[in-house]
Amino acid sequence: MSKRFTLVVAGDPAQRTGGYIYDAQIVSALRVQGWEIDVVGLAGTFPDADAEAAEALTQALALLPDQAEVVIDGLAMGALPEVVAQHAQRLQITALLHHPLGDEQGLNDADQQRFHRSELNALAHVARIIVTSHFTARRLLELAAHYEMPLIPRVTVVEPGVAQASISPAAESAETLRLLCVATLTPRKGQDILVQALSGVAGDHWQCDCYGGARDAAFTQRVQQLIDQNGLQGSVHLHGECDSETLESAYRSAHALVLPSWYEGYGMVVTEALAHGLPVITTTGGALRDTLPAGAGLSVEPGDVDALQGALSRFCHDDELRHQLRQGAALAREALSDWQEAGAKFAAALTAPADSPNLRPGSQFASDWLTLREAADIDSRSQPLAELAAEWLSARTPAPLIVDLGCGRGSNMRFLAPRLNGHQRWKLIDHDAILLAQARQCAAGLSNSQGQPVAIETYCISLEALAEVPLDDAHLVTASALLDLVSQQWIDALVTRIAGQQQALLIALSVTGEWHFIDPQGAPVLDDEDRWLLAMFMAHQQRDKGLGDALGGQAHEALVAALEHADYRIEQAETPWQLAAGSQQQQPLMMALLEGWAEAATEQAPEAAARTAIWLQQRQQAVANGELGIWVAHRDLFATRLLSTPRVEA
Repeated sequence: MSKRFTLVVAGDPAQRTGGYIYDAQIVSALRVQGWEIDVVGLAGTFPDADAEAAEALTQALALLPDQAEVVIDGLAMGALPEVVAQHAQRLQITALLHHPLGDEQGLNDADQQRFHRSELNALAHVARIIVTSHFTARRLLELAAHYEMPLIPRVTVVEPGVAQASISPAAESAETLRLLCVATLTPRKGQDILVQALSGVAGDHWQCDCYGGARDAAFTQRVQQLIDQNGLQGSVHLHGECDSETLESAYRSAHALVLPSWYEGYGMVVTEALAHGLPVITTTGGALRDTLPAGAGLSVEPGDVDALQGALSRFCHDDELRHQLRQGAALAREALSDWQEAGAKFAAALTAPADSPNLRPGSQFASDWLTLREAADIDSRSQPLAELAAEWLSARTPAPLIVDLGCGRGSNMRFLAPRLNGHQRWKLIDHDAILLAQARQCAAGLSNSQGQPVAIETYCISLEALAEVPLDDAHLVTASALLDLVSQQWIDALVTRIAGQQQALLIALSVTGEWHFIDPQGAPVLDDEDRWLLAMFMAHQQRDKGLGDALGGQAHEALVAALEHADYRIEQAETPWQLAAGSQQQQPLMMALLEGWAEAATEQAPEAAARTAIWLQQRQQAVANGELGIWVAHRDLFATRLLSTPRVEA
């Protein structure tokens, strides 16, 4: 394609909100790289487009010559699928999405669904989709699965860049701490939550300056009323929208950024703050969980006034914590990309073939993780236990029914099906419809040990209500990498059900919580920092993951005890991952493990986030240099009922 396109946005392109700033920075970067770009702002009301908006988009597209490249910002196109469809065959249309329109705060259920369906309809007619965060990519795929409106176009993530900036000075002793909030005054940004939280922060040695246009008059009035009611007129100031010079001055004089948003498609102000070396106090809403690096700030659940108050209080009253978070922000600053790099990625997305998608249906994070671990799982899990299961099934039925709990992408089925005999029937159970779709695809080419195809049924249901999971009539119940997520009550319920049906149980790759590093010769390596982080990880494992208070590494032994009590014969095997130092093939899995452990430790001990970030950086470097590998403990088991009446079938 030629290095030329038209960018279409809703309203004035010069607006100073995150999405418009992203668009403007990308345009500027691409122009430096030799691109010719026309920017068109549309009249009318958005995102709930009125007749004027529909006419404006129609006219803007009608003026473009055949086969012209056009990028339409999601705010301008999401509610106008019919206009997009009208020009889809004639133009090369790329959609640019910051976050799904239906995820905006304050929508009722009907409007939310209307926006979601409208936007997915529009996306079905474009050649490519560019999103500004991995979270938005995952969210789009989730919505597509939920509404059964699959995304066909290529989806590419191009995260924002950040301008170079000088590091803001740390607070001097007895200096007033200056908190900075940069966000438009709308309900989604949560300034009302911020004011309520600040009202509980003791002391008079802090102030909070809020910059952002008053896009919602009623909400702005509510925020000011909360300031007045709580006597914060001298401490919290609403400055309104400002120019870039004023905002830069605010960053340079601030000691932390506060962003209390309910939801962000990325959260550009977070990286802008990090570029100034500022710690960030924010929420986990939307993409913010991904945007803020571990150790560079504090995160709380969106809308939780008490949690935000606690985070703000700790920051304002704990000198050591402020020092640690500044260290974490400084580390994060070094890893930031600039806008020229973002522009280059945007250009690559525009020039890539439109018919080769790089995000396939599925939860991107989950799918990526499951893909990364599959080879290690196959190498580690017990072949002898799989053979015992095959022998047990062969003695009972020529047509075994196997239920796979939490099947994910179907890796457990891919491992077992070729090792089992008979006309296999599988029930695949998972709460993620997207992963189930991937499992169905993988089953298409599977066969048993005699070369016969397997039959499958899929059930998109939660495992939480085990009584509703279709286990009856199964001969074998199986699961892989599931057990650490469940509670004692869940284990007891599972054993009760399978014992009542005299079913066998095959559980693979249950983590025990134990791990350590290994040197190039395979010898264990574990220092005091590793032990500390391991303790944080093991504590985090016992949080509720959706199936009750998780047993984490204790789950395997709890299952063994429950099975023994129910008169089961149990065979066990140690099945550790042994990821070799210097292995290029296994390095992505090792890096993902390190990031996951660090994330867990940060959630468990947010006050030590900077310590965790330093540990992560050092260990990632050692793995990248081939100095360390990783050993992770797992156990498998196969269990059958003692003295049971065989259920032999013809």
